Parts: sequence; structure tokens; C-alpha cells
Amino acid sequence: MRKRGAAPDAAAGSTRRLAVGLLAVAALAGCISSGTRMDYTYNPSYGVASPEFLRSLAGLKNGMMAGNAVTLLENGDGLFPDLLREIAGARASVNVELYIFNDGEIGRRIAGALIERARAGVGVRVLVDGFGARLGGLADEMKAAGVNFRIYKPIRIYSLARIGHRTHRKIVTIDGRVGYCGGFGVDDRWRGDARNEHEWRDLAVRVEGPAVGQLQRIFMEDWVNTTGEVLGGDAQFPVVEPAGDVLVQVISSSRNDQSSMPKLMMYMAIQAARRTIWIENAYFVPDAQMRRALVRAARRGVDVRIVVPGPTMDIPAIRRASAYHYGELLDAGVAIYEYQPTMLHTKTMVVDGVWTTVGSINFDARSMRKNAEANVVVYDAGFAAIVAAVVEKDIARSEALTKRGWARRGVWERVREVVASFFSEMY
Repeated sequence: MRKRGAAPDAAAGSTRRLAVGLLAVAALAGCISSGTRMDYTYNPSYGVASPEFLRSLAGLKNGMMAGNAVTLLENGDGLFPDLLREIAGARASVNVELYIFNDGEIGRRIAGALIERARAGVGVRVLVDGFGARLGGLADEMKAAGVNFRIYKPIRIYSLARIGHRTHRKIVTIDGRVGYCGGFGVDDRWRGDARNEHEWRDLAVRVEGPAVGQLQRIFMEDWVNTTGEVLGGDAQFPVVEPAGDVLVQVISSSRNDQSSMPKLMMYMAIQAARRTIWIENAYFVPDAQMRRALVRAARRGVDVRIVVPGPTMDIPAIRRASAYHYGELLDAGVAIYEYQPTMLHTKTMVVDGVWTTVGSINFDARSMRKNAEANVVVYDAGFAAIVAAVVEKDIARSEALTKRGWARRGVWERVREVVASFFSEMY
């Protein structure tokens, strides 16, 4: 672990920073509702490793599906070569849903692969967020080649009241047989292997087997709402034979959900944890109920570790809003680590060495109640061990916060944390 570095830099503006600014303006104008916060009651007598917990997961929209193979992909170097290879081999369909798809080296490589498949007669559909994507001329190039390219909720003057309704999903499926889900965007920030501050740290999963159908269904949900086109047939939903022996569940959410599946998913795992809760999350601004759950877990002897971005955080205001609550977590025995080398953009949690989730869901109000999101949940000890090893590797490159050190931070920093916390519902 490294010693804590300097204050976060105000580097080149990112899409998310701009989003926060516009959302603040809209919120102050009374244009955006904060959504309904749901508090849950769940106090199981069984643990995460229990068959009772596994059966209880059936209540989360999609049940667990057997017969899958899951591979963890680290950073751009782990993801993009694999993704490009699968796209190049597509025979029937390629579906892409992304918050960020930008012009640049990796954007042009992905677009080029999609264009080549569309020209070969493969049905290629691309859905990008109207706020997050900055494709420039790439969009027209894809459309001219036959890619069915659409924008999810374009930004218009008359639609500013809905500016907060975004798709934050990161999903790619190929032929209905292979799927990808994670925290990644198609942008040069995700290139490389997190070797320096220009190469972001992130995780994704590759899924093969019947659970890919759940990813297809989630893509179709937004595709139908955007275009009206209903997807079906073997090109989209083929008969998929088992590819392994791993249990997989795909969790999705949207603003229209009556309850927050992301929050419920995480809350159930935290409440049932008996040994470990290890979290890595880019935008960690949990609500009061989730903080209480983490505090209770630590006090009953669970090893709770949280890895968050450090000085290279892309949005300092969110880092301060997160830091506002560190005191109560540290007091309860929660271990908090700030990742030092680059921006940590991962969204993962592993509990009791058997339950793991990876995807797009941040530990904040926007992911819990506002955005369209998607995470893959894996119930498998072998995969959990792989993710736990990744978390330990990241902890080794982080600075551990201490109660004594935290208490010594300056008055001005405390004031900035308080101010940032006022906007927690918007992050």
C-alpha cells in the first residue's frame, strides 16, 4: 500500500463531470425528481453460502441460471482484444448498448469491426446514450454501412426535464451465445492495463451459456423502448447449450422499477454476509440504509473492505461526498482504501467467497434509482476467488485510511465534504 498522495487534480473534463454539472442546474431548476428511495427489511438467519440464500435470489427479477462459463477481464488489455475477436466471428447478430462510445483509437477499432460485420450481412444494432456518447462522424459511418444505430433519449431542449434518465449499461452480445458486461466504455481512457493515470482501472465479465439470454432481454428492453422493434428468432435467442457449470444471474434496473434491484441485490448480500464483504466501486456514495448495513456487518465480525478512487478520481466532488461518510464506517471497523495509480472505475463486490457481482452499478443514488443499469451476479467459489485476488492486488496499490489520519484532515476539506454531500442524491 502506498502513502496517500496529493489532492485530486482537475484534469480534462470527463463526460461524467459534465453530467453532474448539468444535472445540478436541472435539479436547482426543479426539473428532476430524485426518485423514490426504498428501504428494505431483510434479516436472514442463514448466510450467503447457504442453499437458502441461493434460492432466495430467485426474488431478484431474474433467477440464477446454471450451465454457464464466466471469465473475468481486467482493463482494456483484457477486454478489447477478446471483444474484437468475438465481433469478428459474429454470424447472426451483434447487440451493443453503451453509455460512453467515443471517437478515438479504440472507438474506431470497435466501429470498424461492427461495420465489417454489418457489410457481411450480420444484424448489428448499436444503442448509445444521448448524453454519454461522443461519436462524431463515426455514427454516420456506421449507419452508412448498415449498422442499425440509435441514440437512447437524445438531449433536446424540450426534454431537459428527463436529462437524468440515462442508460448506464455496458452490454455487448454476439449471436445470443456470448455476452459482455462491466464498467467499461469505448473510449481511449479504457485502453491499456492501468499502468498510469491515462489508463483507467476497470473490470468486465465474459459470459457464455444460457445466461446470455438474460443479457439479450435487457438489451431488448431499451431497444424496444427506443425503436419499437421487437427482437426475436434464433439470431437473437438461439438454443444455447451449457458452456460450463457456473450459476449466473443478470440484474438490471431502470427508473421505472417499483423497487431498486441493484440496491436489493447488494443489501441482501451484505445482510447475509458471515465472513467477508469486499467492495470496489468508482462512485461510492451509499444511502443511510446501506451504510448502516455495512456498519452492522463490520460490528458482527465480517471483514468489510472498500476500495475507492484516490487522488486520480475524475470527479473530486463525488470523492468528497463519499468521504463525508468515511468516519462512521472507519469507527465501525470497515477498512477503506484509496487506489493510487489511476482512476478506479470498477463496480464489483465479492461476499463470503462465493457470491460476486461485476457490472455497471455504482454504489450511489443514480445507479440505485435512476439509471438503466446491468450487473452480472456469479454464484461460484472459483470465480469469487479470482475476483478476491484482484481486490487484494488493488489493495496493495492503495493507501489505507486510518481513524487517526482521517481525524486530522483540515477544516476546509471537511467543509467541502459537507457541501458535496448535499448533492449526494444526484451522483
